[in-house]
Amino acid sequence: MKIFTKLPIAFFILGTPLAADPVNGLFASLNLGGVGIFQNHEYTSPSNAVDNKKKLKIGTSFGLSFGILHQVEQTKVVAGGEVSASLNKTTQKYDLNTGGDIEGSLSITNPYSFGTYGIAGMMMTPKLMFYAKAGYAWMRAELKYTNLNKENPSYHTYKKTMSGLSGGPGVNYLLTNKFMIGGEYLYYRPNQITPRNNDTAVGGQKRKFVYSPTVHTVSLKLTVLF
Repeated sequence: MKIFTKLPIAFFILGTPLAADPVNGLFASLNLGGVGIFQNHEYTSPSNAVDNKKKLKIGTSFGLSFGILHQVEQTKVVAGGEVSASLNKTTQKYDLNTGGDIEGSLSITNPYSFGTYGIAGMMMTPKLMFYAKAGYAWMRAELKYTNLNKENPSYHTYKKTMSGLSGGPGVNYLLTNKFMIGGEYLYYRPNQITPRNNDTAVGGQKRKFVYSPTVHTVSLKLTVLF
């Protein structure tokens, strides 16, 4: 019975207006969460046989965001923008083969990413904001190939910066006039890269590598309003 008597109080707190001005000004956010990267790697052997591997790798993500929010006067509409950067801890390993013997090994890491976004939101109550953001992002990819058969040297490392569109929804809840907590989902699919093409022999062999990941990030956010 005590639980039911407390429920009206909880809903009252959620809907109670803050003694505050509309959401306006600069902000900084700390973002902690998880990242899931669908690693899509296509390998073409010296004999032109193709091996395509698609695997999901889940890791942790830590990031910072800086931006500005402006609640349009006398409305519930919020607009703004931000720049963000994140560190990702994911490593995916593959064996390169086209149905026969293993022809080499691959290790993929995506150590960091950054992006710029526009934000459009709505204050559902004076404390609760739903929003969506969209923009353009960049991600670092490091692909390390080792034990490549019949190559000299038998290892190569490619460090590439990938880019593409990114966006997703989020929610913020104002704890006070200066602090918000919330959650956010971001989808990111950068343009594919070809670290190596098999039109020219490298180390005595013609091989082709194509990499095209899809990134999903879910974060908890703590935001300070200035």
